[in-house]
Amino acid sequence: MAREFYARLRNYYLKVAEVLRGDADAASVFPNTSDIGVSRERIYADFLRQHAPSKCNVFLGGFLFHDDGTESKQLDVIVTTDTAPRFDFHNPDGGGKSFSPVEGTLGVASIKSTLDKNQLFDALGGIASIPPMKSLEGRVSFTIQISDYYDWPYKIVYASNGLEGPTILQHVETFYTENADIPITRRPHLIHVAGKYAIVRVIKGMKLKSPTGGLDAEIEEGTFRLLTRDPDLQAIVWALHGLQQNAAASTEILYSYGGIINNVHDAT
Repeated sequence: MAREFYARLRNYYLKVAEVLRGDADAASVFPNTSDIGVSRERIYADFLRQHAPSKCNVFLGGFLFHDDGTESKQLDVIVTTDTAPRFDFHNPDGGGKSFSPVEGTLGVASIKSTLDKNQLFDALGGIASIPPMKSLEGRVSFTIQISDYYDWPYKIVYASNGLEGPTILQHVETFYTENADIPITRRPHLIHVAGKYAIVRVIKGMKLKSPTGGLDAEIEEGTFRLLTRDPDLQAIVWALHGLQQNAAASTEILYSYGGIINNVHDAT
């Protein structure tokens, strides 16, 4: 019975992937490339809204900011915990851009129509600009361990089409060779080109299936791995898993946004 259920669940996720690909293709009817991009951002945001835990607020992005006023570059989709303040005065229907404090942000996604070298580098640069997380000291119980907090938010690059996987993987490696000062925590967890492949950044304890179906041996943490077996299925499950893990851990963190009030006051 369990096997039958998981077969149905597998088919469910494959249907979700079909919808993502199909809706993305339908978005190409727009003559203006910016219209195409916005439509695809909304499609991916809707996918996350329908599948991420209810604790997650998903909205079309803008930028993330730190208490000290540091801002990221523009990000297409932002996912926050339900206790983070929202700034939706100019986004009443959820179809516009907003912004969020990096503390309390669970995930981000950079959405591209076609992932070539330039678009990849743009996405990687945007992710690299995300401000760092603050120390958890004094904000969680001593019994709670959140070892990967500095690696938050979960970072996704999604594209409807793109160059072949080995080529993109080589470009990723080139980018970080040329920008070795970018910390691992400000590199994407997942690069997903619909219908073609997924590239994951290996994190502690991660086990990946080999092309033959078995589990690979321990892989070096921080390296990127190309997945071509059921890429949409794997990418969807990894993305939702990453958001769920962060959402669950966020309940253990004491968030305080008083610094925003103080800094706004001091800016007058």
